[in-house]
Amino acid sequence: MLGGKIEFDQNFILANRDKNELPIHTVREGLTAMFGDMLTVDFEDLALLTFSLPSGSAEQTARQIDTLLHKSFCLGDGRQIHENDSSVYYVYPEVMLSVVRTSDSKTDSPLSYFDNIIGWDALKALCNEIATISPEIHRHNTQISFQHLNYLFSVNDGAGLTTVLHTYADFITALELFPFCKDDPVVELRIGMKTEDGYQSPFDTVTYLSKIENRNRLVCFDISALTEHSRIGDLKSFLRQILPFESDYLFAFRVPYIEPTALSSIEECITDVLYLKTIPVPPYTKDQLRDGAKLMLRDYSFALADDAWDVFFSRIAEEKSDGRFYGMQSVRKIVCEILWLKHRADAAKDEKAEVGELITITKDELLSLSPAYSERTRSGFDELAEMIGMEAISERIREIVSQVTYAMKDKNIERPTLHMRFTGAPGTGKTTVARILGKIFAEAGILRNGYFFEYMSRDLCGEYVGQTAPKTAAICRDAYGSVLFLDEAYSLYSGEGGNDYGREALTTLVSEMENHRDDMVVIMAGYKADMDKLMEGNAGLRSRMPFQIDFPGYTKQQLTDIFLLMVRKHFAYDDALEKTVRDFFETLDQAYMDSPDFANARFVRNLYERTWSKAAIRSQMDGNAKIRILPEDFIAATAEAEFHEKLATRRTLGFL
Repeated sequence: MLGGKIEFDQNFILANRDKNELPIHTVREGLTAMFGDMLTVDFEDLALLTFSLPSGSAEQTARQIDTLLHKSFCLGDGRQIHENDSSVYYVYPEVMLSVVRTSDSKTDSPLSYFDNIIGWDALKALCNEIATISPEIHRHNTQISFQHLNYLFSVNDGAGLTTVLHTYADFITALELFPFCKDDPVVELRIGMKTEDGYQSPFDTVTYLSKIENRNRLVCFDISALTEHSRIGDLKSFLRQILPFESDYLFAFRVPYIEPTALSSIEECITDVLYLKTIPVPPYTKDQLRDGAKLMLRDYSFALADDAWDVFFSRIAEEKSDGRFYGMQSVRKIVCEILWLKHRADAAKDEKAEVGELITITKDELLSLSPAYSERTRSGFDELAEMIGMEAISERIREIVSQVTYAMKDKNIERPTLHMRFTGAPGTGKTTVARILGKIFAEAGILRNGYFFEYMSRDLCGEYVGQTAPKTAAICRDAYGSVLFLDEAYSLYSGEGGNDYGREALTTLVSEMENHRDDMVVIMAGYKADMDKLMEGNAGLRSRMPFQIDFPGYTKQQLTDIFLLMVRKHFAYDDALEKTVRDFFETLDQAYMDSPDFANARFVRNLYERTWSKAAIRSQMDGNAKIRILPEDFIAATAEAEFHEKLATRRTLGFL
């Protein structure tokens, strides 16, 4: 929470007494326009206004109000600024402005410490309880009951653990329950795994704790590596070794977000030695990601238009589609991209928004934020029609869409399950068609979002006991209303996840597929033989995936057409290029094309990228600004071993 004060000099007020509006009224109107419902005016008279805001940066808020004061009044020179971590003061001859983080008042409302923390409901509830009983602790001088309290956080990366630990230390300091040292009150250590400084063993950690001079710190141990069944003994030994330091430190333990039974097992192990409170932190929901972005934008006086959130969530889907999403860190990155696009759009306009006002960012200004969303100007079937060799697959998808939409209209007919198997060699268009399929289903009203989430199947598997099921469930939850595409699906059955994690992921996935059969499309992809083996080894999976679409390998003619299509989209080229390209693909070794090593359209893309790279170098050397693809560029690319060795016949150098 922020508290602010604006106090005008009496002589300045007298000098402006003949104006239509007093300075303090002008300021109040400006603050209301700037902060809206977030603003609370606590006190107001002729010269003084005090206010409070539920969240925000003291520095950023003071800068915004300072801009408002300069816009409203001709302030004199000699500004003085005093600031520290939690307060900012601007001093002019005419007016003084202060914005202070009201940490001292937070003991009355402990949750206000976490105004900018999204999620963490279990910790907020614990803070409420601690604030409620802290007067009793002080009255009876029983700080030991708090100081021997330890914490087990079950939380994934990207959920703001470091920020929360520091915020919690501030909260406890305000309640005077623990005398934290001022420098580095929080220490985070990873136990039993590689770190930048080398291997951090339990013994190394205990030695480190014993050498710290000022021990009044909150120490958080990442014990993920010690939670495997084979290392529980190491964990218990470590707990006994840190027991003598219990009066010197507050201890917290961190593991990934795992299923309740696995978390209970770890909790039981720790409570054998230490007094413990467990704090589960589920992965962020869609609404929480939105709330986080709103707060970040609001700190800089920006907001998204209602329809612009569609673009934001399309970008979130793209961030998640590779299996690497870092919670609010990723949201912050996207917010920075949004602000950059807004500034770029404003720089091209003659009319500029006033600094300090709440500025709305429109959907049109954000379209380039999400390439997938910006491509929605074309229909999915139009995109499918542009793909070479997809005529039969396109017709099959039309049949499926017609069947489902008919069932949706006739309530007497059960809507068919939409989960599918895509079978075929790499590079035959499975991923591209799956992405377009989500768009087609959204356009037909079959799916509400139509986003595309792509994972390797092993991405569903966790690293530790109990992590796989919630990880798989979280991935599925993201894909509700959309398409979840799993490549190399057979790896779940063959046990590549290790320790039966693949089977656990598959069990969770099948449950999600059944429970959300009308609101999610799971597409598993791989070679036909591997997919058949997967279906045979998992009872009920085949019936839950009734649609199978086979993707045949491309013919030599189709490979030629794909290459030329790529060229036409981006470059000018000589007519002679077409014959050169056709001759090359006609000479490809058919045995190689039929082998599992052949990447079909990926082979073509690699050759295309190598060709225009050669053309770019030649054009630069010739002094040409534009690239034009010549037959010699293609020949130079195919001369490389990666492509030349795939020909059925090879010409040798010599004389005819």
